[in-house]
Amino acid sequence: MTRTTCNNIKEIFYNVQFNKTCHPSNIKNLKKCYERSNETNFWNSFISCFKVPLIFAQRHPRVENTLEFVAKFAASLYSSLNNDDSEEPMCPFLTKLFDFLLTNHCARDIAVRFRICHFLNMLLNSLGDQAFIDDALCDKIISSMMKRLMDKSPKIRAQAVFALQRLQDPTDDQCSVIKVYIFHASKDPNAMVRKAVLKSMGKNQSTLQVVLRRTRDVDETVRKAAYDFISKITVRSLTITQRDQLLNDGLKDRSDMVKNTVENVLLPSWLRHFKGDFIDLIKALDAEIGTGVAVLALDSLFKNTSLNTLLEQLPIDKETKLIPVNKLTSETVLYWRCLVKYLQNGSCTEELERILPELSTFCNYISDFLMTISTPQNETWVNHMHKFILLQLFEITTTYDLSDEVGRKNLNDLIRNILMGNFWTEKIIECVVAHLQYIIPDVHTRLDTLANIISEIRLPLKEVMTQTQISEEQQHEINIKRAKLKVQLLELKEEEYQAIQDKQYLEADNLKNQINKLNEEIIKLSEKPQTETIINEEIKEKSDSATMIKCLTIICTMMQSVTALTPTLKSFMQIALDSLDHPSDTVHILALKAVSICCILNKELAKQHIMMLFLQFSLEQENLDIWIAALKGIFDLLLLYGLEYFDMLENANDNTVNRSERSRTKLFTDTDTEISLSSVHRSEAERGNCNFIKILAGLLDNADQGLRTVATEGLCKLLLHRRISSSSLLSRLIILCYNPVNDNDFYLRQCLSGFFDNFVTLVPDAQMLLEEAYLPTLQILCNAPDISPLQEIDPYDISRFILNLTRHELRKPGTENYCAHNNLVFTILAEMLNTTSKIDQETLIKSLKDLHLDLDDDKFKKNLQEAINKVMETISVSDKQLLKYFEFFKKQLHAPTDTTDAVDIPTDEDTEADE
Repeated sequence: MTRTTCNNIKEIFYNVQFNKTCHPSNIKNLKKCYERSNETNFWNSFISCFKVPLIFAQRHPRVENTLEFVAKFAASLYSSLNNDDSEEPMCPFLTKLFDFLLTNHCARDIAVRFRICHFLNMLLNSLGDQAFIDDALCDKIISSMMKRLMDKSPKIRAQAVFALQRLQDPTDDQCSVIKVYIFHASKDPNAMVRKAVLKSMGKNQSTLQVVLRRTRDVDETVRKAAYDFISKITVRSLTITQRDQLLNDGLKDRSDMVKNTVENVLLPSWLRHFKGDFIDLIKALDAEIGTGVAVLALDSLFKNTSLNTLLEQLPIDKETKLIPVNKLTSETVLYWRCLVKYLQNGSCTEELERILPELSTFCNYISDFLMTISTPQNETWVNHMHKFILLQLFEITTTYDLSDEVGRKNLNDLIRNILMGNFWTEKIIECVVAHLQYIIPDVHTRLDTLANIISEIRLPLKEVMTQTQISEEQQHEINIKRAKLKVQLLELKEEEYQAIQDKQYLEADNLKNQINKLNEEIIKLSEKPQTETIINEEIKEKSDSATMIKCLTIICTMMQSVTALTPTLKSFMQIALDSLDHPSDTVHILALKAVSICCILNKELAKQHIMMLFLQFSLEQENLDIWIAALKGIFDLLLLYGLEYFDMLENANDNTVNRSERSRTKLFTDTDTEISLSSVHRSEAERGNCNFIKILAGLLDNADQGLRTVATEGLCKLLLHRRISSSSLLSRLIILCYNPVNDNDFYLRQCLSGFFDNFVTLVPDAQMLLEEAYLPTLQILCNAPDISPLQEIDPYDISRFILNLTRHELRKPGTENYCAHNNLVFTILAEMLNTTSKIDQETLIKSLKDLHLDLDDDKFKKNLQEAINKVMETISVSDKQLLKYFEFFKKQLHAPTDTTDAVDIPTDEDTEADE
């Protein structure tokens, strides 16, 4: 009987591995064997078959089918022997199965540990949505899987995460599973585990905060999982700031996978929450604060929505093709603007004509809106809303075809009125002035027009009424005329009286009207007459903050569309220079920007005023935005003209040194086998421009994030464009990239990442500079004070980073004979022998495995072998792993000469990945 049962079970296990369609029938057959057999005999036969798939770590369909069958069979026993109201203990088979799994989860074989965690997840998921298990068993499973979460294999940790999924309680703030999920989501070094946590973790406020941080994870699959998680919670669970940040990061993500998830999963889920209403979605994003994000979101959603649906949601009057002024809101006008631009980009002419009138009509519409909002508003937010609406309306005008001469003239007049009026913002001015280059294509005409506007803004004309007394002769003539009128008045009264007596009433009425007119004339002449004159008087030139901000904004915007400095622009530059002493910081910043643009347009002015930009750093400023504006101007000029043009490559303080060097001439010899043609230029640059570059490089350590980022970006551009060449600056940029202080400065880290990627491919002497920076960079880390955040940086990470950038595969064409690693290997070995070196030997030894040497030169191999032997004799390595690195490195010297790659050295991380 036992042998028959065993054979039947083996046959069932054999059959179920091929496909899942036979699972139901085989579950029935296995149940019959279970019911008919002795419990111990059945278990022994069953477990002997069950152990087979547990030893295979590879994901094979047959293994997966077999494990899934066992889980279904166990679940069928649970459902048949237990129900929701039952308090009976779990059936003996299930108890034994759980005991077997929890006893063997810590097996030495990595495949067994992996499969037990994997199967435990399968089993718990198969028990059904309403399943219950004993608290003691639950605690035992949690305890076992917690141990597996500390496994060295990330695949096992990930399966342990999945196995704990059904044992969490998101409603319990003290849930141990939720706590360990939060820890691994934030701290686990492997992306596979972090992603598993995001897929398994329940949803509450604590887990949401963790997931929001994971949207900026370094791994794109983790970021995608984070956005999938967020798409399953209601949009109202997030603050407006969080919504805007999520969409801004997601829609601009470098990974198409993440971007597609945001576009096709997150945004549609939010739109469904608002029942497909785009206007409500814009309200949720705050149109005025999150304008850029709302525009990105609408552009993304428009692609997957029919045009009819988009047009129906626009609250527009079909006859006027305009939104009634009393119904204009921030949300409706932003939706209108985005829809107009979307239809224009898609060449949907017919649909566009349905929602936009002629240009002249639209200009009148904006004028009517201006009349409506011209009355002073007590509420500040109302003014902000009206200015936002006005900006969007002007943005819509930029989509019009300007071939209509009448419409173009009306738009020109409208822009002039808005620039002259008091209802404006900097963004409105930038929009209309930038669009003016298309309305008035001729540069000189446009500049003259704007110059007149600026003059009228700063020097408006005031009408003054003056009154003058009349002369005696004029008064005598008035008296004579008044006397004559009185005589005529007496005659008319006599005629009136006679007409009444004769009962000629019509004639009397006519005479009465004439008498009244004469009385009015006599009264006017009786008043003291005065003459009035109107004189246009110029008031004092205005220089208040609002006026100067408006004028300088116009100047900065108008100069963006010109290529040469005209006399008109030179006069504007004087306005900017005079504004540098203005008490308003905003005026000061705009003045710096205007001067910088003028210097870009004229190199003589650049040479004359660049020191003024540097002098901004010598002033104590409470507003660091002034430094940022000056810094941007400096970098623009240095990039455009180079340091040589500003005489920054030579310094008066170094003249003596330079002369002494020039007075000694070294005789040429042909013993040098290799020379860097850029070395002389580089050394001069580092000597000569030290005062200026030190000022700029010093800003890399500034406490202000914005200033630090601008300085980093500018110096990176100078290095990329070969305006400067400095290994010490490279060292600082490398350390800046790894400094934990900048962990949350994502833009800075992205800037540095892009810089190093391009630096090694675009700059010919990049590898030489990185070679020079290698040892000084490690020394900076080792010499850092104990309280410095640099102490948190692993020097080996820095070493590996530089060595990866200097691999021979990345050499520029023309430098094939140069191998940075062939030089660095001697640098590393020499540093090991340096008794005064503070660099940890472990870092240097581990770095040897990252070297990719060019072993074609026998002399080089011989010298290297001698150096290695000398190091081995001198230093003592107690760590076996480090000694293993050394041994593998020595084997590289005996590798075949046709390969130039270093021997791969297995590490703990490599072994873990293979598992």
